[in-house]
This record gives sequence, C-alpha cells and structure tokens, in this order.
Amino acid sequence: MASILQDFPSSSLSYSHKVLDIYKESTNKRQMRFSGSELKALELIAGSEQDLRPGDISHALCLHPGTLSHIITALVNKGLLEREGKMLSLARTNVAETFKRLYFAHRASPYPLLLADRRIDLLSRIENEQKSVEMLGVETGIPRKTIYRYLKDFIRLSVVKRSKEDKTYLYSFNYILWSELKDFIKVFQEYPAVTLVPRDALFIKSYGDSVLFKSIRLQDAIPTSFSVYREYGVDLDPKDNYYTLPKREQSIQNVFIHSLDSVDEFAQKLFCILFYLKNRDKLEAVVHPRMKDIKAVLQGERIIGYPTLEDIDFAFYLTILLPREKGTKAKNKDASNFHLQNRRNTRS
Repeated sequence: MASILQDFPSSSLSYSHKVLDIYKESTNKRQMRFSGSELKALELIAGSEQDLRPGDISHALCLHPGTLSHIITALVNKGLLEREGKMLSLARTNVAETFKRLYFAHRASPYPLLLADRRIDLLSRIENEQKSVEMLGVETGIPRKTIYRYLKDFIRLSVVKRSKEDKTYLYSFNYILWSELKDFIKVFQEYPAVTLVPRDALFIKSYGDSVLFKSIRLQDAIPTSFSVYREYGVDLDPKDNYYTLPKREQSIQNVFIHSLDSVDEFAQKLFCILFYLKNRDKLEAVVHPRMKDIKAVLQGERIIGYPTLEDIDFAFYLTILLPREKGTKAKNKDASNFHLQNRRNTRS
C-alpha cells in the first residue's frame, strides 16, 4: 500500500489553500425564508376547519388584499399552499405534509418566533453537536446580536438546549421535543431543488440551489458521481446513472463530493477511496463527513463498513494500475507496428 501512496502524493500546501471548502460552501447557500405574515397566514389555513377564501384571511389578519396576494403567491411558490378556484388550502406536497405534522404536534406555538426571517437558517445549523455563537455566526453569516436574540426565544420555547463549557455557552437542538420542526426545516430547504428532479428519478441530496439524483433511465442532466469516474482514471461502470441539475460544469471536487453523498453500499465506499487515491492532489482539501473514516482506513485503521487496506490495495491494482499497464502495452504495440510498416514502405 505504501507504493500506492507514493505514486499519488499529498497536495502541496499552496494548492490546498487555493481549493475552496466545497462541501461547506455547497450546503451554506441562501435558503428560502418566511416573513411573519406568511407564517400567520399559514397557521390560519392549517388550523381552519374548512378551506378559506383570500377575503377570510385578509379580514382575520387585518391585511390589505394586495399584501395578502403577495403572501399567497409566496406560499404557493414554496410548495405550502394551493389554489382551487377561489379557495385556498394546504398543498399536496411533501413540504406541506411535514408542516402539518409540525402544526399538529405544536399548534399553540408562536411560529414567527420559530421560523420567521433568518431563524430557519440558524436552526438548520443547530444539531446534536454543541456549537458556540461564534461558530454559528461563521456558518450562517447572521450578526451575533441577531443570533443571541433568536437563541433567547429558542431556549424559552425549549427548541434549543444550552450548556456551559469553561466560559463558553454551547447550543444544541432539542430533538426530543421538536423533531417535527427539524424535519420540516430539512424538507422545506430541499424543496426548490427537489422540484428539479425528474419523476422517474430518485432524489439523493440538495445543495442549496442544485440537486443530486440517480436514475435507471438516461436523463437530460449533467452526469456526475460514479457515472463519470472513468473520465478521471477509475474504471467503473455503475448500474445506475447519477446526475445533477441545474446544468453547469462540474469540478472534480464536486464529482467526488457527489459520490460521497451517493454511497449506499460497501463497494461504493471502496470506489470512493480509489477515486481519492487516483486524484489525491486535487482532493486533499475536500471537507466531508466521510473523509475522516477514509483517511483513517488509509492509515491502516479498521473501520466497520469500510474496506481494509488489503482490499484497497488489490482493487487499486485491478481498476487503476492494470488498465494503465494494458494501455501502455497497447500503445507500445501500435507504435511498433507503425515503425515496422514505415520500414517496409521505405524498403519498397
């Protein structure tokens, strides 16, 4: 295995500084947001015993009809409402269904204090892992004063838990009480990208303004992930087709991240490692949750669910070194035939 690592050395420090932290960048795009009035209208419709007319909502919320029209259009575009003639109701979409589950579990909650403005961006970054205000500010770009204001409400509503480590307060999400809220935020943020996925394809992951999916059929989309490994020197013919939309050029770093996010079986983990080894000089700076295990395996550690160093060594030879050797022999044979033919032509 040492020979493999020598053949494909680590990237230089200068190159690493030039490579963007693509994983963080792709998952930190500007998300859809709610206004307080949108959430009040949504609450009213979700809690109504019958479909409502715009006039009913306008009267109940004391909103000008023109203002309400903008609110309704925004909620329709976000996949939460649908119009049936003059009546309004919750849409028959996954994002509307997850909101229903949230509403039924917490129907008396003040939703503007949970989801309005940039609160949804902040909650999407608060997980089981404890984070400081400084870390949340870096990840979201929200001013520190605003984060403290949001967190004060979240703690009061038991959405977020706070603990203290040394002199620093750390925050984590309360999944026990608010799992429906977390589910809604995830589905809501994925909605714009999910609408790009063809009906006969399987959604894999959303990256803010782009989406990764796979399909048995060929699609009018950009091939990525395992579907383009062969273009980068790894001999692989996957059983499914992997794509991304919207259409735009994909870097080798994006392709690698897409494959890491596509993994659902042991063999795919092996090919991800082979792809990393083959193109290591360009992938060393990629940040992804799976990279910790991949680098540990390459250091000789045994990680459950991952191939061993011996597995990797053997597969590397079969899929990368052997095809290269065959290609070199074929080229040498073609060159010999060419020179031999030239000699015959010269003699004649």
